[in-house]
Amino acid sequence: MTGRPTPSLMLLAAVTAIGFAALHIVVPVLPVLATAFDTGAAPVQLVLTLYFAGIAAGQLVYGPVSDRFGRRPVLIAGLVMFLAGTLLCGLAWSLAALICGRVIEAVGACAGIVLGRAIIRDVYEREMAARGIALVMMAMTLAPAVSPAIGAYLAQWIGWRSIFGFLAGLGAIVLVLTVRRLGETNTAPARLDVAGMLLSYGALLRSPAFLGFALCSACTSASWFTFCASAPFVLSQLMHRPPSTYGLMILLPMAAYMLGNAVAARLAMRVGSMPLFVIGLAVSFVSGIVMALWCLVAPSPWALFAPIALSSIGNGMSQPPAMAAGLSVHPRSAGAASGLIGCLQMAVSSLGSFLVGVLPHDSTLPMVSLVGAFMALAMVFGIPAVRLPPARRGATGGIVAAGSGAIDY
Repeated sequence: MTGRPTPSLMLLAAVTAIGFAALHIVVPVLPVLATAFDTGAAPVQLVLTLYFAGIAAGQLVYGPVSDRFGRRPVLIAGLVMFLAGTLLCGLAWSLAALICGRVIEAVGACAGIVLGRAIIRDVYEREMAARGIALVMMAMTLAPAVSPAIGAYLAQWIGWRSIFGFLAGLGAIVLVLTVRRLGETNTAPARLDVAGMLLSYGALLRSPAFLGFALCSACTSASWFTFCASAPFVLSQLMHRPPSTYGLMILLPMAAYMLGNAVAARLAMRVGSMPLFVIGLAVSFVSGIVMALWCLVAPSPWALFAPIALSSIGNGMSQPPAMAAGLSVHPRSAGAASGLIGCLQMAVSSLGSFLVGVLPHDSTLPMVSLVGAFMALAMVFGIPAVRLPPARRGATGGIVAAGSGAIDY
């Protein structure tokens, strides 16, 4: 423990989780929003696409800004922005207003995603920091696991606007607790060195090893978020299922992802992180083939969610080693690497959610093809990075939580 004021880990978990809850809670009701605003799937997908874009931008900004101006004021400003965006969403009179609110909500929520873990690194020594980050990572996993079901049932019982009322209530509580209980933890503000930050990003983007692992991680995330963006429309329009079907069945791949994480953590030292990484990529790729064949023969909710659960086990095994390897390429630029990985994850996921929105929804083929393409691209980028000499890809001594800025999915 350092001499700095010690924040509540539960508060930091809540600050981190609220952004992921806001991301996933609207997914089951995308078809409902299309009906409410009398529009198609492609425009409504921007509710997700631009949320991803907002988080991607924030990944690169919040860390350096909070290094200069302090964690507390930047985090409070982000939470105020989140609350303002959420209220705009709840009052939205048009789809354009809703999308605008979602962008503001995302940029604000990203403050908690980035700074929750930065604050832990400020105040805890290494062992306690690992425990704190583990708690935050658990919140990051639980929030998207339960929020789709909450959103689906709120929309069914009360209406889609109640989702944003619920989020606004959560955001207000977290904001009040942050103002009252969170002290400043960055006691040595640093100069905002934009030129140095850009040089670090440039060096990373010129590294074949970093690009391989980062793009592999980004495509893995995109396969998952593309599935999440499209599955509600497939369930609603092709299979005539209510939003609650998605809200309940998404629990299966969420649990599977945690299982993959547990396998990675247990076997990393015995097997090695790179073999686990390759096995995870292979499991995910095979699951894409299984999904395609199953949907071709007998399309059903299980044909979607059982294979994506298998993919989630593979993702849980491959994502932590990919992030650890990416952060290890240039250890002195680990902070910049973490932000850049997180930005790439959200940027590619944004692209995936946009593309699946403009594709037709008259069969499962477009969604399955795009999800499978991202799974294949993850292997295309990841396998060559593993085959680079160790000196060029950095030491990847073990599985680490993505505690700096990357999104662990």
